[in-house]
Amino acid sequence: MRKVVHVDMDAFYASVEQRDNPDLRGKPVIVAWKGNRSVVCAASYEARAFGVRSAMPAKRAERLCPDAIFIAPDFTRYRAVSGDVRAIFMRHTDLIEPLSLDEAYLDVTTNKTGLPTATLVARTIREQIRKELNLTASAGVAPNKFLAKLASDWKKPDGLFVIRPDEVDAFLVPLAVGKLPGVGKVNEEKLAKLGIKTVGELSSARNLSMNLAATVCASTNLRGGWMRIQSSRTGRQSPYPSRTRSKKMSCWQTPNL
Repeated sequence: MRKVVHVDMDAFYASVEQRDNPDLRGKPVIVAWKGNRSVVCAASYEARAFGVRSAMPAKRAERLCPDAIFIAPDFTRYRAVSGDVRAIFMRHTDLIEPLSLDEAYLDVTTNKTGLPTATLVARTIREQIRKELNLTASAGVAPNKFLAKLASDWKKPDGLFVIRPDEVDAFLVPLAVGKLPGVGKVNEEKLAKLGIKTVGELSSARNLSMNLAATVCASTNLRGGWMRIQSSRTGRQSPYPSRTRSKKMSCWQTPNL
């Protein structure tokens, strides 16, 4: 059984800015250029309390949080800090799949430090990030990537959540479909009209692809999500890549796990 950790830095760009400038700590910080065509790259949790989210138009963010401090993105600095985070990952495993500067999957089925469980690996990584970089990260531990990513979001910020192999159905079946990556509110509403509100209902729906093709826009993402749900429940998943090159730059616990 594989053991996967998904590590997601908390409000990464904004947290770097607050770490490096004490005057910004405890204040609503929005990393974005001001302007009609600009979008939010990141928002501190103080700004998120006002409804500001990544990828939101900067103008809307400004209306939601008039007192926010806007900081122009410094990707050179963020990339350097991301490299420091990656160096911590490399102490534990060479099997790293970066998703962006602020998140990555780690296959720790066999880890380099000899720690007995994936949970302990994740806890150690988070502690090292906090002590060495003065930043926080959330982590999810699960038997595959799909579940690990869901788990990392469960106790954000600065949290750790574990889905053990014998807990997969108990976690997935009652989960609201809106929690699945790529579904969104619009598709969640369309699925609700089909009587599908939970992952259990989505997984067991008959003629799912035909229904979605007829009634849900952008159904490819949902069908892909449905396939990942099936693989999560059966334990089958594609081979884990060993490359460590980042795919994109975003602006905006049975075996002992």
